[in-house]
Amino acid sequence: MSINGEPDYLLWDPKSTNEAKDLLPEEEVQLHVWQAVGMSENAWFYLNIRNKAQVDLKTLTDPITVEISFLSEDGLLNKKPYRYKISGNSWDTVKMASLAVD
Repeated sequence: MSINGEPDYLLWDPKSTNEAKDLLPEEEVQLHVWQAVGMSENAWFYLNIRNKAQVDLKTLTDPITVEISFLSEDGLLNKKPYRYKISGNSWDTVKMASLAVD
């Protein structure tokens, strides 16, 4: 996964940084890329990556661009990464929209 050009690893389970999981074509898997949390007047946005990224949503002025690539032992599985834009300034307005891949 690449966040604004910086590479990192997407976690299957954000609570465990050491677990790996294989994707199987016959199984549907929902990947949790981010989560937003609101408490009282505060709101944070977390990317589910190895180097936990916490963003105060009040300071998120520009969208975050995320690219997701799937790897195998033989290399990349998708020729071009899946690209998304994450935007919002409150825990209940954060959204992730697909971007066209060049």
